[in-house]
Amino acid sequence: MLFDTRPKASMDEVFGRKAEYWELVEKIENGRNFFVITGPRRIGKTTFLTAALNDLHKKYKIPHIIIDARTISTANSKNPQGQIVREILSIKKHSRKGRLSKITDSIEGITVKGVKLKLKRNTEYTLPDILRELNDSNEMLIIAYDEAQYFRYANEDFTKTLAWVYDRLPNIVTIVTGSQVGVLENFLRFDDYKAPLYGRYHVKIPLVRFTPSQSFEFLERGFREYGLSPDPKEILSAIKALDGVPGWLTHYGASRVDGKTHWDAVQEVLIEAEGYIRSEFEELDRASPRYRAIMEIVAGITSRKDSASWTEIKNALELREGRGIDDKNLNLLLKKLVNYGFLEHVGREYIIPDPVIRRLFQT
Repeated sequence: MLFDTRPKASMDEVFGRKAEYWELVEKIENGRNFFVITGPRRIGKTTFLTAALNDLHKKYKIPHIIIDARTISTANSKNPQGQIVREILSIKKHSRKGRLSKITDSIEGITVKGVKLKLKRNTEYTLPDILRELNDSNEMLIIAYDEAQYFRYANEDFTKTLAWVYDRLPNIVTIVTGSQVGVLENFLRFDDYKAPLYGRYHVKIPLVRFTPSQSFEFLERGFREYGLSPDPKEILSAIKALDGVPGWLTHYGASRVDGKTHWDAVQEVLIEAEGYIRSEFEELDRASPRYRAIMEIVAGITSRKDSASWTEIKNALELREGRGIDDKNLNLLLKKLVNYGFLEHVGREYIIPDPVIRRLFQT
């Protein structure tokens, strides 16, 4: 069901991502072993990842492990490798005969399906030890790190492990995902010649917002699954308010199915979305009040025209603070807002890509 708010289990349940799925299949068949899946918040990366890997296991017998970097980092942000080891060993302990084999199981931030792993008893294992054993125990295995940018807080550079797997463990395919696209890129540093992953070939699979027509079809089809046919003008109104973000559209549809009126459903999603965005913005709020000031300035300017220029932002910020702003400092602030996905830019013109975010910062 399209309006099921939980991650979908199969690609048959996922709307509008067939091309991305077959891109993944084709590149794996071509022997590619490092994938980067990106997209803005609530675009459906976890849904796509889960559904795609389930289908790869069902159709091609490729086992997988999905590691939620958010959960792992919350449990132990400084030593995620140790936490991953503990979780894998916990899954192994609860599996039949102490062995991961042709099962689906999960503990905390790790999910496995069809994985084979043999480990000796009473042995202390590091993550490289377990990865080596996984490589040797499986003809092919996909290990996916969902929201991998959260590993940037670790004491040890996690990309060293990713680079070692790339170079030394040919049976393991690595997938990383991230919603803070610039932050993820800064974490992976493929273009930094001093970084562990420099020069490693990787396949990028971006998940983009639905077009208005795709959003309309998504909502129409979702309502048909429940025998409903809302006024097309209401569907169009919802799309204008929520844009082509599958997460917001799904929650709108679910609210309508549960009996909410059009406007109540839109408002409910906007309130929920704003709370989600506020929590994500807290890190920037703690760093500097200027991030919020810039967002409010851009929201105000783009309520009147399509984009805000660098000069308009600088002038408005200086007027607000009553003092001059260093150009280099402003550029760093804008770059970070772009990296976190709160702004997008073309040249020296900036926009807020998500209408929900724009609404939050309009004063």
